[in-house]
Amino acid sequence: MKDKIHELLVSAINDLYESKDLSIEIVKTKSEEHGDWSSNIAMIEAKKRGENPKELAKKIINSFSKEDWIEKIELAGPGFINFFLSKKANLKYLKELLDNKESFFPYKEKNKKNILIEYVSSNPTGPLHVGHGRGAAFGSALSYLLKKSGNKVTEEYYVNDQGLQTKILADSVHMKYLEKFNIDTSKIDSTNFYKGSYIDELASKIKNLKKDTFIKIKNEKEFIDLIINEMMLGIKETLNNFKVNFDSFFSESYLYDKKANKIREVLEDLKSDHSFEKEGALWFKSTKFGDDKDRVLIRSDNQETYFLSDIAYHKDKFQRNYDELINIWGSDHHGYLPRVKAAIEALKLNPENLKTIFIQFVSLIKKGKKISMSTRSADFVTLNQLLEEVGVDAARFFYLTKKSDQALEFDIDLAISQDKNNPVYYIQYAYARICSLEKELKKREMIFDLKEGIDNLDLLENKSELEIISSLEDYKIIIEQCCKNYEVHPICFYLRDLASKFHSYYNSETIINDDQKLRNAKFTLLLAIKKTIKSGMDVLIIETPEKM
Repeated sequence: MKDKIHELLVSAINDLYESKDLSIEIVKTKSEEHGDWSSNIAMIEAKKRGENPKELAKKIINSFSKEDWIEKIELAGPGFINFFLSKKANLKYLKELLDNKESFFPYKEKNKKNILIEYVSSNPTGPLHVGHGRGAAFGSALSYLLKKSGNKVTEEYYVNDQGLQTKILADSVHMKYLEKFNIDTSKIDSTNFYKGSYIDELASKIKNLKKDTFIKIKNEKEFIDLIINEMMLGIKETLNNFKVNFDSFFSESYLYDKKANKIREVLEDLKSDHSFEKEGALWFKSTKFGDDKDRVLIRSDNQETYFLSDIAYHKDKFQRNYDELINIWGSDHHGYLPRVKAAIEALKLNPENLKTIFIQFVSLIKKGKKISMSTRSADFVTLNQLLEEVGVDAARFFYLTKKSDQALEFDIDLAISQDKNNPVYYIQYAYARICSLEKELKKREMIFDLKEGIDNLDLLENKSELEIISSLEDYKIIIEQCCKNYEVHPICFYLRDLASKFHSYYNSETIINDDQKLRNAKFTLLLAIKKTIKSGMDVLIIETPEKM
């Protein structure tokens, strides 16, 4: 109906002014006394022309032809135009939803894009922790959303398998490995080594796999590659358990490969106009492009910085001819973006094609208290541990309930509770209840006739039924909003609200009754709720069990 109202308003304004530059906002009203939809077009156009917005609103309303899908149109406040839809209009979307025999998704992009989304990309120096889980849940859900809306999406994980941190990791494991053979390691300086039980577990695994092969390391790179590979196997297993599947794992080491020559290529690009030498180091003129200071590319010890490899990685992304690149980064990388965009501009690439979404920190709450965590001391809760305690579905939903740039408090006790206070349980229970009603109908040997149900939807007249019918169309608006804003949290709020409306309806109405036409109409409404819940939970990549 939003599209039809848009057409009416465009036609009315063009009849009055022949205007081509229109900015039309149409929103769903929050109160039924203001109708179903509202537009401020009269106030916007009146301001442009120095007219009275109320008088213009009256002109617009008077210019509308009579439509059977509009019950009435009212002028409100300083010039709002409120549309009250007829029951026929409210049922139109419901019928379209039910006509779709396959999986249901209400929105398709007009301008489909080829998109690369890079997310998680945790350094393979430790297992994924609860902070990584938020980015993993968000990235995978956003990818699914954009795919379903018609875009081609590639999900990529950038593997930092190059540099000092990989050597420190390998040295940390090697020391524990030596201890497995009762070799004295007391003279090894382990001040900066990685801590945590995973280091000891990995050392045991290497001993079982390779025996005493690496007591004396002849080829350091071979050992580092072995350790990184084992760490990545664990990370991939965790991601798979969390229903996160990447299309590509891009290795940083590829950028240093002599055949690819990506690092050298970037240095050549920046050499003449955009870099300079100072104190034995090579610097990028980042301030030239709006950054607060210049940045080191190659240190005085001739070691390349992570920034240099990040420039090369982003250049490689641009060279793969995607319409849009999306980075999903932790909030601690916020200050890193200006220098990356500066480098992209220096390489004469379009920084507008790069979108970066920041994921704020996660705090775990248990028994009302915050759990203290520190990655440096390896005193953190792994994502695997969280999944074991609360389950995949609850973890995904709780990660996705807040806008990504807002800090998140993850309440473990709430996530494992089985009552209406736990939103994911409440939504899944609504779906399972509908399935139970369908089974009960069959048990009573009553046949559900969908066609008869659709033909008799006008029999649904009580307030709760009409609220649900109106709410079902909101799903289309929510999905469109999420696709345009690259967000998923509104879907969580919508599904909880829809589940709440269904549970109230279930508790107050007799759904399986003797009136066949009314019964089929009610079950048709239930089918629409079920399909909508399934569609929304699919976007979040959360199960919809038929029995609970």
